[in-house]
Amino acid sequence: MAVDSNLKIPFPFQRAQIFDLDDRLAFWNAPDTIRFFEDHGYILYRRILKNGYVTCATTPVMPPPVEFMDADYPYASHDSKLGRTDPLLAEDIRGKVVFAQDSLGRHVAIKLVRDNTDEHRILQFLHQQPLELLQENCVVPILDLLPIEGFWFAVMPRWGGSVRHPQANTILDVLDIVHAMLKGLSFLHKRNITHGDINDENVLVNHFCDSRIEGQCSVRWDLRSRRQLSYALFDFDFSMMFPPDMDRTHCRLSYDKSWGTFCMVHDTAQGEFDYDPFIFDVGNMGVVFCDLCQHLTPAAPFLAPLLDRMTTRDLERRFTAYEALRFFEEMFSQMSETQLKTPYWVKESEVYLPFDEYDRWKDLPSDFVNKWSSYREPPIPLLTKFLRWLCGPEWAHHVIAYIRWFAYSLVSMPTGVFSTHLVGLRLSGWTPFIQRSLPF
Repeated sequence: MAVDSNLKIPFPFQRAQIFDLDDRLAFWNAPDTIRFFEDHGYILYRRILKNGYVTCATTPVMPPPVEFMDADYPYASHDSKLGRTDPLLAEDIRGKVVFAQDSLGRHVAIKLVRDNTDEHRILQFLHQQPLELLQENCVVPILDLLPIEGFWFAVMPRWGGSVRHPQANTILDVLDIVHAMLKGLSFLHKRNITHGDINDENVLVNHFCDSRIEGQCSVRWDLRSRRQLSYALFDFDFSMMFPPDMDRTHCRLSYDKSWGTFCMVHDTAQGEFDYDPFIFDVGNMGVVFCDLCQHLTPAAPFLAPLLDRMTTRDLERRFTAYEALRFFEEMFSQMSETQLKTPYWVKESEVYLPFDEYDRWKDLPSDFVNKWSSYREPPIPLLTKFLRWLCGPEWAHHVIAYIRWFAYSLVSMPTGVFSTHLVGLRLSGWTPFIQRSLPF
């Protein structure tokens, strides 16, 4: 595909550390940008002004033909019944995504992605996959990729956020979300793709309305009760795509790459010098599930062994994404209609304990607990708590990680080889166990 070199990406997009929202919005609003997308069959939403100032909010140019439009995969259902002035308003507070309609009036989201990055390669891979495959495996599809010098515009169907809201009515409502997320992660991991930023904000639902009130939209209650809502993983800013023939069990990244708001599990909190990004994904998804449904184990007991095995500190025993999916599907198939229709209940205060302190087994039948006792995670050892405290300051974590790496290298290398290996690691940043160079 030929690259359009007439459209220039402004500097705030050129460097990840540069963030100038005004310049980004000015780029999306520029006549050349609007014309570029029109030439490719997309009409950008109209930018909304407030008190004379440009905002992040946009609204469709072409009015909806009806108040409610059923989903037609890959396009989501949407409704404008709530009487707002801009019923299908959308916004992105970072200025990296815009919304548009194609020639048939269907709604899409367009994201600017840097060329020759893992994110671009993943989106390109998804673009090549059959829609039916992505639908079955709960990953948002890529409809189009438009090249621009140094970047690509990735076109996706517009779906909605706030997947937990409105509040679920039944246990089944929550389990459908869990199932979709497991399917999406298993699909990615089988293709040697790590997500790297697992949280429910990176899950979309195939219904949208005014983005300001999606979490309150009563239409979703009806769609969810009829199991007409679908969920899918998206957003690959922090994702990595490893060679398809690479053995995932040998993949390691430097510990500092696990730091950030996306790190909810404690795989590197004890001074570890590296981590497995695939197991890390599973752990973080397990933490999301704990927050979503660990208080529901009396109604769905299998969640206790599932969540414990997804978040266990014993990484050799932690489920892979595929194992977690298979376990979920096997146990879900054994639930009765009455169990699935059990009313959802709101968390009580003690349920807000951290995932590794809350006892998900305490109210379960003794025969069930005995049967699955090998899956039960023991309390956090005092040594682990001490190491987490010791690694609290960043400088201390670096020191302990270095000591642990040095000790590992020393005991794993034959005599006379260690010094050569040490120099080689520091210069090349590569060993069979560490995919990215260590930060020291």
